[in-house]
Amino acid sequence: MTTYKGINGFAVQSVATDPSPLDEGQVWYNNATYAFKLASVTTAGTFAAGGNLGSGGYAFGYAGTQTAGLLAGGYTGSYNGNSATYNGTAWTSIPATCPNSAYHGGAGVQTAAIFMGGYNGADLNVVNYFNGTTFTPQTALPATRANNAGAGTQTATLTFGGLVAGAPASNTTFEWDGSSWTTGGNLNTGRESLAGAGTQTAALAFGGNTGSPSAVTELYNGTSWTSNPTGLNTARNNFAGYGTQTSAGAFGGATPSPTSAAEIWNGTSWSNNPSSMANARFRVAPSGSSSSGLASGGYNGNPPTNNASLATEEWTGPGVPQTKTITTS
Repeated sequence: MTTYKGINGFAVQSVATDPSPLDEGQVWYNNATYAFKLASVTTAGTFAAGGNLGSGGYAFGYAGTQTAGLLAGGYTGSYNGNSATYNGTAWTSIPATCPNSAYHGGAGVQTAAIFMGGYNGADLNVVNYFNGTTFTPQTALPATRANNAGAGTQTATLTFGGLVAGAPASNTTFEWDGSSWTTGGNLNTGRESLAGAGTQTAALAFGGNTGSPSAVTELYNGTSWTSNPTGLNTARNNFAGYGTQTSAGAFGGATPSPTSAAEIWNGTSWSNNPSSMANARFRVAPSGSSSSGLASGGYNGNPPTNNASLATEEWTGPGVPQTKTITTS
C-alpha cells in the first residue's frame, strides 16, 4: 500500500506548533490541538475584520503594509493632521501631525513615507516625509494637487492625476528623486480620486473620477503611460487600491453608490473576486499589497460626517499559503 512517506519521502511530523513558513501540500499532526493539518493555498481573496480606527474618518494619506500601516491627516468632520500606525492588530494614535491635512497622495512604508499635495480648504502643493516619528517638509510639488495618487518609495516617487480647483481632473505626472521634482509623462485620461500602485518605473493607475466613475487602467514605464485595452469591471473612484504593476487589487469605492466589490489585476486584466468587503464604503484608505493588505476608514453615505467608518478590513489574496484542519466529516 502506498503511504504518505512513500510518496513524499518523509513521515507526517508530530509538532506542538503549526510550522511556518508553509509549503503547499505539507501535512502534519498538531499534538497540542490533537488535529491533523495540511497547507493549501487560497483560491480566492478573503476579507477579515481588523482593529477599528480610534475615530471614524476618511480622505487619509496612507502608506505601509498590513502589519505596519500608516494613516496621516484626513477628515473627521474637520480637516486634521491626526496620524496613527497599525501593528497587524490595532491602530495607535501618534503625537506627530501631518501638515498635508486630507485628500493627499502617499507612498512608502511606515517608517519611510512621503505625502504629497492635498486639501484643507484649498488645494495644496506641500510635501512631507515621515520617518516613523516625525513629519519633515520637503520641496513642494510644481503645482497644487488634491485627490492625487501615489506610487513608489519615499525617495523614488510618482504622483499623478488629481484635482486642481477650477480645472478638469489633471493628467499630470510628477517624479521625485529624493531632492527635486520633475515632470513625467501625462496620463492618457486625466482623472482624480484614482488609485496608484507599483514603482516609479513600473506603475499602475486605475479607476478614478472624470466627472463620473472611471474604469480606465494605465501602465507607466518610467517615461510614458499606456492605456490597457481592458479596464476595471466596475468603474469606481475613491477606493482602496494597491499592489504592483503586475499584481494589484481594487476594493470598495463609489460607483457612484458605495460598493463592497473587490477586483484583482494579474498584469493583463481585472477579474471579480468572489468575496467582497463586509462594509460597502468609499474614500477607503489602503495599505499593503495585493496578497496582504488593509482597507481602513471611509464612509457609506451622505452626509459623510454622520457615516464615517471605524472599520478596518484585512485582505488575504489568492495564492497565499493557509492552514486547513483535516476532518473526517
